[in-house]
Amino acid sequence: MQQSKMELMIFNFVCNYEAFKNGNPALVKQEILIGTQIGLANNKTVKWIIEVAALTDKDIIQLSALIKNVVISNFKEENYNSVFVKSSTGFFKTENDFPNGATIPTIIMMLENASPLPVKAAGGVRSYDEAIEMIRLGVKRIGTSAAKIIANGENTTNQY
Repeated sequence: MQQSKMELMIFNFVCNYEAFKNGNPALVKQEILIGTQIGLANNKTVKWIIEVAALTDKDIIQLSALIKNVVISNFKEENYNSVFVKSSTGFFKTENDFPNGATIPTIIMMLENASPLPVKAAGGVRSYDEAIEMIRLGVKRIGTSAAKIIANGENTTNQY
């Protein structure tokens, strides 16, 4: 099966949020540095997925800032737009069906702490109004499995 051009242009990494939560930010920094170096050296867009549903608000703020700081400290400004901080894989299982991805509060925290890196809202964007609000807030990309439904102004109840 042939890959699309978009698949060939992007490296998605799930940030090691467990190591971060367990007090090992040095490991997380090293992984972010190496993964970003590999992606940028191969002319790829790099996305660091922080899995917001697995994190506290404090963790979201600190992890977004950590990614930003690694990138700013090690790469040229011209590379910043190629390194995204992404909210979710969309696959994280939450208790009681709480949101598992992009919410307005989590996206605001990410935008405030990842800037100047772009943010991608993914996981949980299920309506046209939510997508528009995310764009209004400043996200550069939206990840959703319901793009056609949302573009038609409808809502989806799809949990993925």
